[in-house]
Amino acid sequence: MIRLGREAKLDAIDWAQLIRPGDLVVWGQASAEPVMLAESLLAQRGSIGGFQAFIGIGWSSNISLAHVDHVAFSSYCGTGTNRHLGDHLDILPIPYAALAPTLGARAPVLLLRLAPGRDADHFGFGAAQDYVADLMDQARLVIAEVADDAPCTGEGMEISRERIDIFVRTSRPNASAGLTRFGEVERAIAARMAGLVEDGATLQIGLGSIPAALMRALTNHRDLGIHSGLIGDEVADLAEAGIITNARKTIDRGVSVAGLLAGGERLMRWANANKALRLRPASYTHSHATLAAIDRLAAINSAIEVDLSGQVNAEVADGRYVGAVGGASTFLRGAAASRGGLPIVVLPATAGARSRIVARLSGPVSTARADAGIFVTEYGVADLRGLGLRARQQKMLDIAAPAHRAAIEADIRSAERS
Repeated sequence: MIRLGREAKLDAIDWAQLIRPGDLVVWGQASAEPVMLAESLLAQRGSIGGFQAFIGIGWSSNISLAHVDHVAFSSYCGTGTNRHLGDHLDILPIPYAALAPTLGARAPVLLLRLAPGRDADHFGFGAAQDYVADLMDQARLVIAEVADDAPCTGEGMEISRERIDIFVRTSRPNASAGLTRFGEVERAIAARMAGLVEDGATLQIGLGSIPAALMRALTNHRDLGIHSGLIGDEVADLAEAGIITNARKTIDRGVSVAGLLAGGERLMRWANANKALRLRPASYTHSHATLAAIDRLAAINSAIEVDLSGQVNAEVADGRYVGAVGGASTFLRGAAASRGGLPIVVLPATAGARSRIVARLSGPVSTARADAGIFVTEYGVADLRGLGLRARQQKMLDIAAPAHRAAIEADIRSAERS
């Protein structure tokens, strides 16, 4: 699709001439959020009239309740600054791989944060391809900010100027979530997971304290690979230490594959012009055929709570939407189909005074028990693969916090009587 490819000054953009009332606007997420464009758009929201905005992981301070006077926000997740919107955020509870086909059907306006390319007629995807790359051909308009410090990623995956309608240049830094901290519980869980991961395995891993702890626990491993929806700063650390080499991957050998760089300056420096890293769209990173072709794929996903049959709630805590359906089911199924794969769900056994291993979920079923694999808490590992419901109950009780096991069993008996 040939577009205008026009360079503009930010303060010259009249958003009311570009966005129609009722339009859907989609912009990049986390470290790939076009912060300057989104800020400008939201400042002019009143002149546009009502429109819809689909946002991913929020790391900037752009989003606030003040904006809901003219903007209807939706997302696939309640993480980061999205939580500021509370009930004003509409959740699209679908798998991550379905985002681009679903949003693309609306012919959205797409806002991107890109990197400078090899010449004036080309740009790089910067910190993300994920669902935004899959949306480029479906978008009614593509508007980009080209950032001086955005990393040059994805050899052979540049964007020609004729695929952009308007672009502006910026020196504003990437949005960042800051340092991830973890404690003894996360270290204990990470140590158990590290014992499951073989040398030569390929990892899919998310954000948060447990994934960060796991990456620190893998320093004695060799020839690990990466195929993930996103990666954080810890991947850069392990790659530079020679732990991540991708040398034994059955596809994309020698290359770490991800959809999104979800980290800070450390990760961006490592990623810049790195031929051992390839960013790919969600249509590739989350493809079942792709995942099943990766031997020893260890898919490691988190949960808010898990019931005794292996059903996972990864979305709602205390009645608030804080998580996502995300790509967990897709990756767990991919790992189950992978030769030597490990479909793993991790969580601390407790949240405050409450057990996170429960007889009944308090929120939605984000991952069905049919996709249950291996569960890890600080108290142990429960491998539910091939087990019936009675055996699953005992396995899950064994990894619950000892102080809560009697109460969970009482809940089971109560449920059986009712």
